[in-house]
Parts: sequence; structure tokens; C-alpha cells
Amino acid sequence: MRLLALALGLGMAAAQAGNFMVVSFRGEAVPYELLKKVRPAGVILYPSNLRQDPQGLVRRLKAFDPNLLLLVDQEGGPFTSYREGVVRFPAAMALGAAGDPVLAERVGQALGCQVRRLGADVNLAPVLDVNVNPENPIIGIRSFGADPELVAQMGLAFAKGVLRSGATPVGKHFPGHGDTATDSHLDLPRVDKPLEALERVELYPFRRYVEAGMPALMSAHILFPALDPKLPATLSRPILTGLLRQRLGFQGAILTDDMAMGAIKRHFGAGEAALKAVQAGADLLLLEPDEKAILEVHDRLTRALGKEIPKERAQAAKRRALSLLAKKGECPFTQSEEEALALEAARRGVVRLFGDLPIQGPGTLVVGLRLSDRYGAEPTLADLAGRFLPGSRGLNLSEDPSEGEVAQAVAAAQGAERIVLTTFHWLGGFKEGQKALYRALAALGKPLYVVALGNPDDLRFLPGRPAGYLATHGYRAVQVRAALEALAGVFTPTGRWVFGGEP
Repeated sequence: MRLLALALGLGMAAAQAGNFMVVSFRGEAVPYELLKKVRPAGVILYPSNLRQDPQGLVRRLKAFDPNLLLLVDQEGGPFTSYREGVVRFPAAMALGAAGDPVLAERVGQALGCQVRRLGADVNLAPVLDVNVNPENPIIGIRSFGADPELVAQMGLAFAKGVLRSGATPVGKHFPGHGDTATDSHLDLPRVDKPLEALERVELYPFRRYVEAGMPALMSAHILFPALDPKLPATLSRPILTGLLRQRLGFQGAILTDDMAMGAIKRHFGAGEAALKAVQAGADLLLLEPDEKAILEVHDRLTRALGKEIPKERAQAAKRRALSLLAKKGECPFTQSEEEALALEAARRGVVRLFGDLPIQGPGTLVVGLRLSDRYGAEPTLADLAGRFLPGSRGLNLSEDPSEGEVAQAVAAAQGAERIVLTTFHWLGGFKEGQKALYRALAALGKPLYVVALGNPDDLRFLPGRPAGYLATHGYRAVQVRAALEALAGVFTPTGRWVFGGEP
């Protein structure tokens, strides 16, 4: 009888351990055996899952379990998991530069409707990080800006739009990823700020988000010594329970960032990290597409339930997961209306720091960069130049131009009256090849207009002062188009500088 009771207890604990788990997998085949073993609360879907038949995959997952929570990153800008056949919107910083909460809410609703058309439940957005560090290697244009009030206002508007669609928004990355110089995907960042400074900046948008009754937040894998000198936020009970639950009064679901990120994986084992996160107060753990690691987490949580983790915590996690399932919403957008909205957001997010506009097409050389397709390839300025600057010539180079490409650009510019040059940096530093390209073209003494398609502060890497400078806060096709339209005088840029630091 004792053995039977023990087996029944372990079986129940195994079933409940899955309440804390949001698993992932590679490819587009549903891992039925894994799902049967783990019975997770949810599945997070990545671009690699959503290529050939994304809606069919979602239907199969929901047929397995109608209450299986399905999550996607549909922030807009570079972090967009559902890409095939959907309108691609600008990043959050373009909305911050536009400064219009109504626009942010409409974009949030449109992105939420993309999530709902897919058949998923949760949009892992908005980003509530205040991008006060220009050297931030992972946030940048994903943030609404460097002003806490702006981030709070725009983030809340975006989240309300997602809710209106019927999808569930998730604010991230609590308590704030905006003042880091380390990418938590790679290692453990540290923010050495006193509590007073954290209250004024990092925590401010999250406090507003909690006060508005929003349903879910994601934790950051960052060490904040002023809040907990030993453990990163995801594993810290003083931060997730003491600060977020008790002091700020948050009643919604706490999700972790990906538990396989270097900030966690390089310092803690999968199973022990999962246990610490649950003990800290996390409800749902986002897990990597590694079956061995997923089963290790499941086993560790199974053994911990009723001992290191009260069983009531598993029940609470289940309730919170169910509360995040999609609701009936309003999705009135046609494809053409979404396209028009994306273009409006792109146009209003363009910042012109200086330079007389419009410029003429004839006699203009437009130099584009073929950016990495890690976050989805887009047309370049050179690809679209002829459409918006008739008579111009286009030349495409690589993202980090070689000496030969620089020479090619100089040769092409010999007969030009003016030059439009693309620059880009977002993840990592400013490419040396781009610096060399700028210097070589500037040395020709012709009017040189720079269009920054990533973080807007490329000027600080470039010597001298070009004839004109535009920043789009992203490289989506609508933003490339908006930059060319601004150069051609189709509209007058009205976006404002929100990146932080000196423009």
C-alpha cells in the first residue's frame, strides 16, 4: 500500500510539475510523446516552427489540448516570430519617436490580431525596458525610448491594443533590461544602481503596468545587487515575490525569460535553475527546444512538489496559465489596412536630425546594405530607390563592406551629384567596414545623406557631419520606404529623438 501511495503521489506530482512549464521544440512536427510525458502548461513558438503551415501546426497543438497556452514573440521590428504572409510592423522605438499612444494602441491591436489569426494566445510584448544605455547590446530599438514616462505611456497603450484583439500581452523584462552592457542571451548582466535610481527609471513603467491591472510580466536574467546581491531576478525571491508580488501588488502571471539563455545556463543547471525560479515566485518557465533539458526540469520539479515547492503553487500556476488563454476580441483589420497602419507608423517614426529635404533623384547614388536575415530579410534602400527617387542609381553592399566593396562604391560615386548611404548597427558594435565606407565616400566632397536603419545613434561612430541624417529605428520594408519618401519630400519627418544620449 505504501508503494502504491508513493507511486500515486509521484504520478500526481509529475502531472502537476508540467503546470510550471512552457516548452518549445524544433521544426514543425508536434512532439506528441514529449507533450504526453510533460503535460506542459504551454508551448512557445519560434520562427522555425512557423514556416510552412503555421496555422495547421497551431490547430494540431490545440487539438492535443485546447487549454494548451500558445505563446509567440510578436513585438514588431526584429523580434517577430510569425512572419510568413503577415504585415511586418516597425519596432517599438519608431512608435516612441512618433509619440502617439493612439498609434501605439492601434499597432498593438494589429499585432495582437496577427497572434489571434495564427490561433495563438499570448503576445510576448510590449518591451517595458527603458533604454538608457546606448551600449545596450540586445534592447535598443525594441524599447520605446530612454524616458520612463514615455515607455510607460506607450507600453500601456500597446498592451491595451493587444488586449483589445483578444490576445494576452506580456510586459518584459522585469525589473528592466535597459541599462545593461551584456546580452543576457550570452551571459549574466549586472546593473549596479541604487534602489532610488531603479525606482525612478527601470521600475517606473512596470509599476504603471501593474497599477493598470495588466495580466502578465516576464522576468529578466539580470543581477540587481540593490535588490538581491546573489541571484538574478528570475531566480530571486526578494525580487519576484518580495518586490513584484508583495510591494507592487502584482496579481498576474510571472513568466521567465528563456531559461536556456547564457545568463542562467552558464551559471545554473537546468533543473536547479527551474526549481529556484519557481521558489522565487515564477509561474511559467520558458524552456529551450532541448528534450533532455525539458525532462530534467520536469523530473526536478516533480521531486520538489510537496517538499521544496508547496502543491498549492502548482495549482496557482495552472490557474494563471488558464487566465492567459485568448479571449474574444476585435480584429477589424484587412490586409490593406494593416499595411497602411504599418506605413503610417514607419513614417511617423522617422527622425530628421538635420539636412535640407527633398533631394533630387537624377544624379543620386543610393548605397544599400544587405543585412543579416536572422530576423527576416528585407529590401534595401538601393532595391527601392528607383521607385521613390526616379533617376537614381542603386548599389548594394554587404553589412560589413570589404575593401573591395568600398572601392566599388567610390567608383560608382564618381559620376554622382549626391550620395545616400545606409548605416546599421543594433546587435554588436558598429561595423568597421561601414566606417571605412563612410570615410571614403565623405572624402569625395559630395553631399552625403546618411540613413540609419538600426539604433539611431550612428553619428557618434562617424567623423564629421554629413549633409543630412535620418533615423528610421528599424529596417522593415515600410521603414526603408518611409526613409526614401522622406528624402523625396513625400512627407516631412516629425519623429523626435527618444534613444537617449546626445543625438
